[in-house]
Amino acid sequence: MVGWTIAIVPVLLLVLYGTKAAVVPVEDLTRLLHQYEDQFLGRKVGGLPSDEGEDIDEGENIGTVGHPVEVHGWDSLLQDNIKLGQVSAVSVNLEDDPVIFHRGSVIWGVGSFDHNNKLGARDEPAIAEDAIVTVDKDNGKIKNSFGGGMFYMPHGLDVDHEGNIWVTDVGLHQVMKFTRGETKPSLVIGEKFVPGRDHQHFCKPTSTAVASNGLVFVADGYCNNRVAVFDSKGNHLQDLTGKWNVVHSVTLFEQEDVLCVADREGKRVECLGAGIKSPQLFGEKVTVIPNLGRVFALASRGTALLAVNGRGSYFDPPVRGVTVDLASDNQVVDTWGDELINPHDVAISRNGDSVYVVEIGPNAVRKFEVVAPQPDMY
Repeated sequence: MVGWTIAIVPVLLLVLYGTKAAVVPVEDLTRLLHQYEDQFLGRKVGGLPSDEGEDIDEGENIGTVGHPVEVHGWDSLLQDNIKLGQVSAVSVNLEDDPVIFHRGSVIWGVGSFDHNNKLGARDEPAIAEDAIVTVDKDNGKIKNSFGGGMFYMPHGLDVDHEGNIWVTDVGLHQVMKFTRGETKPSLVIGEKFVPGRDHQHFCKPTSTAVASNGLVFVADGYCNNRVAVFDSKGNHLQDLTGKWNVVHSVTLFEQEDVLCVADREGKRVECLGAGIKSPQLFGEKVTVIPNLGRVFALASRGTALLAVNGRGSYFDPPVRGVTVDLASDNQVVDTWGDELINPHDVAISRNGDSVYVVEIGPNAVRKFEVVAPQPDMY
């Protein structure tokens, strides 16, 4: 289990309330870090041997990392051409364009659900606007959109390794898969408008993560606080459970066979064995990162974990971005995103040079470019 912990999280990029992340102590960190490249930051860890047994330049500073800088006005063309509702999710497609999920004219408020977690507006028409929108990564223009008349309360969206789009609708209590290029769902899991906790029902599912072998991890998040696992055809296999309070997001470190869970109201991230390569380790605790504030969403690439946090109590520090380098004694080496207001989801581009954050309240899509601290860094 020690090897797993080290493999997953040598570097974390966290949007949190400014407190230093605490991580379960790990032994022999330096010995095991050598085989991993920090793909998000675009560099190898300095001073550690490579896979071929050669030494990387020891002069490279292990704590010197790329800095996300917001591209102001990038979404101006998007805002000019569509009236965005509450933007609940963002992912990145195979062309590296962000794909967003928004609620159009529908607003999630205190009266949206009854005491049985059923949507109050289930007898009303679905959201008329196209809720799934693909945006050009360079200029912020709309490339295409679909989903009008299909959703009631959009929440999560994930684009898998084949370009398929997976969404969750907390009002429908369903998970849908849209095969790449298609605008009608090819797979629907869950019974429409019917909350529950069994092999065929969800209760306000929040997020998905899809492995390359077709396993689907669903954060069944507001009521059930579990992660339900399905095969590629939608057959339920098993559940991951923990002492969680609102499972709001999940993300996979597939190479390390680990799933990380955002426990929003528990104000922490917990990482567990995903069981993709090693079924016997399914659900085994790998690491816990507590005291992060209300963690709304996670994203991952290489060995970097990104998390966005929403507003907390009066005593919480302001929302901002924090970079934590676990290879430097968990030192906070950078902060960013000081202008974030109410972030709800985060995604990182497939080539690692951009970060996208969507917000509810401002109903905005923010783009950050990852700037190398040294001209020869890449």
